[in-house]
Amino acid sequence: MSSKRLHIDRTETSPQIDMDLDNGLLEFIGRSLPHNSEQFYSRVYRWLEEYLEEPRDRTTVNMRLDYLDTSSSKHLYNIFHKLDAVNERGQQVKVNWHYETGDEEMAETGKDYQSLFKLDFNFVEVEELF
Repeated sequence: MSSKRLHIDRTETSPQIDMDLDNGLLEFIGRSLPHNSEQFYSRVYRWLEEYLEEPRDRTTVNMRLDYLDTSSSKHLYNIFHKLDAVNERGQQVKVNWHYETGDEEMAETGKDYQSLFKLDFNFVEVEELF
């Protein structure tokens, strides 16, 4: 088994990502418009594939994004789709979708994902995301 943790530092164009196999925790913080989204998210997918082999009873996803470009939203869709399979097996997946007060667009984006998957979405309005 490779590393149980994945950490990617936040940049101007890509989010900080923290994933912890032992605790079933995934966190995305910042903005997502990486120059090469396939390459950027490939590390997330590799980690996720490993996690999905033996997911925890509870998986928590904390989303604190203030901007998503189109290709990033496709990758988030793929990530939620993979997590939906965990949910189907009876293990709980909770998504805490944080958005800044007044940012209706990000709130709506979260609601769009909520409508597509059977994941437990919790919407958290905050003054500042990060």
